[in-house]
Amino acid sequence: MNRRLTQDALIAPLLTDFDFSTNDPELRKRFEEKYRAKLQEMWDSFLFDLAVERATKTHPLLQTKLHDTPLSSHAKKCLETLDVKTVADIAIYTLPELATIRNMGKTTLKEIEEYVKEVTGA
Repeated sequence: MNRRLTQDALIAPLLTDFDFSTNDPELRKRFEEKYRAKLQEMWDSFLFDLAVERATKTHPLLQTKLHDTPLSSHAKKCLETLDVKTVADIAIYTLPELATIRNMGKTTLKEIEEYVKEVTGA
């Protein structure tokens, strides 16, 4: 039931963008393209969630809350701007993405990188 509501929430806006009162093949084609793109987005999201779930089973420390990590308070503040709540949330981002955070210096970035490597064993 919950997954169905999520699907409806993603697809419903597409329906309001199109007037189906006419039998316009071009309109149908544009709708199908947008619908296909939304379905792909949902599939990618599902696969990503599945990958995170498997990773947290393999590396239980990924479930550690951000405030329970040994990271410096500066690193935690920087990560909080991305709404990071757990170590798994940190691992979602690439180093170049983390480097774009305001006030994220090289030292802080290195600290985060080393911590994630330590937790994941990479």
